[in-house]
Amino acid sequence: MSAQEIRGAELTFEEFVTATAGRLLRTAVFLVYDRHLAEDLLQIAYERVARRWRRLSGGNPEAYTRRVLVNLAIDENKRRARLRDTPVGSVADVERLAGASPVPGAAGDGLDEGLRALPPKQRAVVVLRYWCDLSEQEIAETMGVSRGTVKSHTSRAMAALREHMGEGRA
Repeated sequence: MSAQEIRGAELTFEEFVTATAGRLLRTAVFLVYDRHLAEDLLQIAYERVARRWRRLSGGNPEAYTRRVLVNLAIDENKRRARLRDTPVGSVADVERLAGASPVPGAAGDGLDEGLRALPPKQRAVVVLRYWCDLSEQEIAETMGVSRGTVKSHTSRAMAALREHMGEGRA
């Protein structure tokens, strides 16, 4: 079920979770690069949505859930940076778990490492833009920032990724 169909339908919370779990889990893994942590964060996000389901079900509960998930991921990335935890998992793990065919070169192509090295907010912008295919305005609403901030985070992230990929090829 697409995000457009979810917005227009009267769904139960259980149907909503079933329809969005795969997409949101993949998004969470890209945000934190740890499958188990991503599952935990998604569970917390769904808990928060469940508590507000009556108010959210008429609007866009997936956008709200994505916003909660991004905020949780940013907070977790900050916490992990302070504690110096080493993240586990990769894009290839997500594809394997999602049952899709692997992304060509994902396991060792440097892009995975480049994304992992980005600051949490820049990584969130890249994931929301290029994985979730959100517009600048939707990203700004999801992250609670201005469109200009989204543009600057995107610009800096893409520059860092280009630099990282250029260094990987040399």
